[in-house]
Amino acid sequence: MRDEVKSVFIGLAGGLAGGLIGIGGGSIMVPCMVNFLKFTQHMAHATSLLSMIPLAIISAAVYNSYGNLDITIAVLFSIGGMMGAYFGSSLMPFVKPNTLKRLLAVVIMIVSIRMGLL
Repeated sequence: MRDEVKSVFIGLAGGLAGGLIGIGGGSIMVPCMVNFLKFTQHMAHATSLLSMIPLAIISAAVYNSYGNLDITIAVLFSIGGMMGAYFGSSLMPFVKPNTLKRLLAVVIMIVSIRMGLL
């Protein structure tokens, strides 16, 4: 299958997961980009972050149409998130790809277990 077709399906899976359960499509898209598109770990993280912008806007608009969006809290999260994103992306080049991959896996597992128990 061509990379363009794979990319659309990976985006579909990430968008569906992000829009439906709010996990952030990156937890789906990053592993798929690494495994199916042969991206480096760093490139997959960066590509996932940029692709999340339109996904997040569309999802937020739909959630808002159902009255499920607190814009004030979203703005506050965005302020903190932008600061964290700057520092996190500045540190990423110093983290080895295997360490980055393992860190992502551990975070996904911890979040999954925590959410499953609540």
